[in-house]
This record gives sequence, structure tokens and C-alpha cells, in this order.
Amino acid sequence: WQIPEGFDAAGFVAAAKANFISLQAAWDKADIPALRAMMTDTMLAEIQSQLAERAQLVSGPNTTDVVMLEAQLLGIEDLGEGYMASVEFSGMIREDMNAGPSPFREVWNMTRPKQGQMGWLVAGVQALQ
Repeated sequence: WQIPEGFDAAGFVAAAKANFISLQAAWDKADIPALRAMMTDTMLAEIQSQLAERAQLVSGPNTTDVVMLEAQLLGIEDLGEGYMASVEFSGMIREDMNAGPSPFREVWNMTRPKQGQMGWLVAGVQALQ
């Protein structure tokens, strides 16, 4: 893993943090069009399955409060037709408004094709904690 010379890592991390918060809000609302704009088709199918499970277990809207968020670009891999960036997110989130925040740590893999105007899409999420 490496970060290409001249790559705006700080700008990328700032955008990744904003996307993390936007994605959490879309997850809470089960906003499929918003999620589709931020994810690969494979990741969207996985999230839709999780949303269907959540709907059976929980009635009412979900609320995620991102209390603290840190992000670090781990590296960018050249996949031939595109790139994959891995970002480690950590911090504190509250999913139950009657409880305190909980720590989390996860790595998001984001992909983007080399050709065209398509931006970075979440392709995978791995919980580390």
C-alpha cells in the first residue's frame, strides 16, 4: 500500500469523513437512492439485506449520532482498471439516544475507475472493533 506522490490525502480524508456522516444518515433513513450514489452495486445489495433485517427487528427510525470521527488514509492500490483506497475510521457513535456513545473502528475500501468522471464508491466495510 502506498499513497501516490502528489495525491491530496488531506482533501481525500476530509471528503471521506463527510461521506461517512452522509452514509450514516442515509442508513438511518433507509434512503436507497442516497446509498446507491455512495456505494458499489455489491455493497448496496449487502446494505439492503441489512436494512431488511433491521426493519424486522426494530420499529421506527434509526438514529446514529457521530460523536467523534477520525479518519486515516491507509493507502491506495492500483487495480488495473481502477483504484482502491482504504480508510480507517475510528471514533465514538451513539445509536441509542438513551445510552452513551460507543467506540468503533472500521476500515472502508473505496473504489474508483481510472476512466470517466465517477467518484469514489464504498466497496466494502470491515469492522475492527
